[in-house]
Amino acid sequence: MTNTTAIQHRHWFPAAHAQDRPSPWWYFGRAVYVSRRDYRKIFFVFIAAGIPLGAVGVLLHKPLFLRAAYGLAGLGILMLIYSLIGLYRMYGYPAVKYLRQLLKLGGVEGAVTIADLHIGTYRHAFTLNQLLPQAQIYSVDCWSIDGPPAEAAVQDVRELEAPPRCEPCIAPLRATDFALPLEDESCDVVVFGFGTHEVPTDGPRQKLFREAIRILKPKGKLLLFEHGFDFHNYLIFGPVIGHVTRLTDWVKFIQERFDNVQYERSSHAVDLITGVRRG
Repeated sequence: MTNTTAIQHRHWFPAAHAQDRPSPWWYFGRAVYVSRRDYRKIFFVFIAAGIPLGAVGVLLHKPLFLRAAYGLAGLGILMLIYSLIGLYRMYGYPAVKYLRQLLKLGGVEGAVTIADLHIGTYRHAFTLNQLLPQAQIYSVDCWSIDGPPAEAAVQDVRELEAPPRCEPCIAPLRATDFALPLEDESCDVVVFGFGTHEVPTDGPRQKLFREAIRILKPKGKLLLFEHGFDFHNYLIFGPVIGHVTRLTDWVKFIQERFDNVQYERSSHAVDLITGVRRG
């Protein structure tokens, strides 16, 4: 059995092929698929609350309880719709807008060399290639933790997308123990995207950012886009969003390492941060 076949036996969502660029619809579908456990938990919470309300309303002839059960069901449906719309805006076709906004905030354009640093998804590299067709992009899988990730969704993401072999301007690479396989001062830009919050803060994250500084040219740019911990993201992701790095912590962390740190919030509920390498 090939590795691809084994992956498809574990997942009902189709894996991407290295020879083809996945569509934004595929990335949106994967985002929904890897969130299935959280959707299931939320569904059971609504069921656990709704069934007793409905039962009391029917059996004891209490219309107020029955209306409350219907209202809870309606609220659950509305939250699901809002969540799906939010995921589509983050991972589907509209996602190009906040990456364009991030590039503008960082003043990045033209034939630059970019290190796209991630934990197993190449979506960012494809979109950067679309927005900066003259750029050379090194897309580096930085995940270096032994054993399964704390978040099962991370493992799903890693299994469903192989390093791409379809774009000549995108070179997939792999970090070793969070050390980047790139030369000192070889990149104009480093990009950190969704999933960076999964890198542990007890050493690995600090090392990865030291590596990012090492490979940046003098006055090179840092770009970061991440989920925030706020009401908007809570509506999209549910309680699972509680483990992400807070915006204040990100800003403090980056200000300690970079100059000219700037922040913007996109309408997609994405935090955008840029900085400039010191020296």
